[in-house]
Amino acid sequence: MAFPAVKLPRATPGPWCDGLGGGAFDEALDFTLAAYNATGPNTNTTGAPLVLASGGAISGAELRRFATYASFPFNDYTSVSLMNGTLVINGANTTPARALIVQEGSQLGFLVQNGADPTAGAQIYCAVADVDPAGHGTGHPFLAVNGDTDSFSLCQVGTQNVVFYKPIPDHGEDFDSCYPVKLQVIFNTRA
Repeated sequence: MAFPAVKLPRATPGPWCDGLGGGAFDEALDFTLAAYNATGPNTNTTGAPLVLASGGAISGAELRRFATYASFPFNDYTSVSLMNGTLVINGANTTPARALIVQEGSQLGFLVQNGADPTAGAQIYCAVADVDPAGHGTGHPFLAVNGDTDSFSLCQVGTQNVVFYKPIPDHGEDFDSCYPVKLQVIFNTRA
């Protein structure tokens, strides 16, 4: 039986985990993210797989954002790590990227460019163990940004179904298409 490679968390996670309780951690290696519908039916216990989709470009760099695999069926960054409160995306033969800050109405994004330091991204992420006392959880940790696990939505942007944090009208998404999701941390297992 194979078990996921998990880095043991520090005794106390950083301040980006404040208020999230004893199940919060800010160090984990080799996982993917999935969007679990918070209000409607789900076809499985993990939710819709997320990938790093193209989100545009600026001079000398590319922007990436989390979108469902169904809406962007490419996946060159095949895993994510949580390192000292920042998300680090990993992939073979890929350009380095660093996590961008996330504010109300924004996407969870990355700046992809040669020379980027992935560990120097925004320190705003944490994960929280699913410890539903009623036993109704999925068994997967939830991702938090800015100390919040409950304010993510999937919204349509062109042909992509993109993750937004606290979506607000007129920020590039079809606001009427948005629905709330929880972002689940799905640890990779390898035989």
